[in-house]
Amino acid sequence: MFTQAFAADSSWNESFWKNPPFNELLVQARAETDEAKRAAMYAEMQQLTHDDGGSIVLVFNNFVSAQSKKLAHGDVAPNWENDGLKMAERWWIATA
Repeated sequence: MFTQAFAADSSWNESFWKNPPFNELLVQARAETDEAKRAAMYAEMQQLTHDDGGSIVLVFNNFVSAQSKKLAHGDVAPNWENDGLKMAERWWIATA
């Protein structure tokens, strides 16, 4: 995601945000084999995008998950919560 949306030379960098320390860390993190060091680099890049980035996050979704024998469904999608976000189309009220 960082490479596609936040790297200075990315075509998807729609905010045109350019931050030299971020771009240097991005190159270093891609080459780092030590997982702890790489995680710290990505955490620092996340902080840079939070503090200085060009994106405005309007909302954060908060999904609530629950279960009930009153609901029925077929195979659940392996991706995303709420059955691939198609729960309303694929689930039904079970009859007694």
